[in-house]
Amino acid sequence: MIEYFNLNKESKQVEKSEEFSTNCWINVSNPSSEEIDFLVNNFKLGKENIIDGLDIHENPRFEIEDKKTYIYLTAPTNKIKQEYDSSFLIVYSKNFFLTLSKYNLEIFNAVLSDKKNNQIFSKSRNLVKVLYSLSRFFEKSVHKIIKETKENKADLQKLSNKDIEKLINDEDKLTIYISSFGSTINTYKRISRDKSLTFLKKDEEIIEDLIIDLTESLDLCKQTLKSISNMRNYYTTKLSNNLNKSVNILTIFTIFLSIPTLISSIYGMNISLPLQSNSKVVFLLALLVISIWIVMFFILRKIKMI
Repeated sequence: MIEYFNLNKESKQVEKSEEFSTNCWINVSNPSSEEIDFLVNNFKLGKENIIDGLDIHENPRFEIEDKKTYIYLTAPTNKIKQEYDSSFLIVYSKNFFLTLSKYNLEIFNAVLSDKKNNQIFSKSRNLVKVLYSLSRFFEKSVHKIIKETKENKADLQKLSNKDIEKLINDEDKLTIYISSFGSTINTYKRISRDKSLTFLKKDEEIIEDLIIDLTESLDLCKQTLKSISNMRNYYTTKLSNNLNKSVNILTIFTIFLSIPTLISSIYGMNISLPLQSNSKVVFLLALLVISIWIVMFFILRKIKMI
């Protein structure tokens, strides 16, 4: 699907247009083969670059080809099953600003529906808006994980299997974020110093601040990942100890139960046995069992099984 967006000068709002106009925002999501050919032929885009932009696992990077700047980035998303983020492509050209992705990512809806700061609708400002929103999306996701981790860490004794499953998912998400943060930060740095992209002084400062924010988010990810790993190790150790205690109790119970079982089995045999004619044999055998139990109790206590 190919959509065109431009600024309505009267309402100062970004609105969808029916056709292309110079310096408009072209938003492309899950294009068909015919639409890909249309982009290649009409906007002189590299077909291989478009295919790379549709790959949700493409690494963030910065390229210049035929006087067009191709910026590959990764954004958090909930629209892809069993995936926490998806790559997308920004094409910065002389006559248009284009975003392309396999799915219609949340970040594009957030930027295009933003009713603030629309007085300036330019390619450089739109790029800054996307970079800003991307940084905030990552920051929001990371801080949500940090908050949940702190809540679970405050009460480790009440962690349930569901909580551990959530922690493992968060651990996986943070690992993915960390793997993409380094390339994303480098891409931001390349954008800020590349001479083919011109920004207002204010926008240059915003990009520099975003680089700092992403670096801080990267450090937070690493710290939180370590905390989650420690919590998971604690839970694993706790389960192992509880299992050992349960096995220990069952073992002791089995040992104590086997004594009267053994004696009763012996006296149930049809052979001559000591005291079998004595009328008090039951009480004597019970006393024998209790005596053996007492001896075993002290032995087990000495070897710290009890």
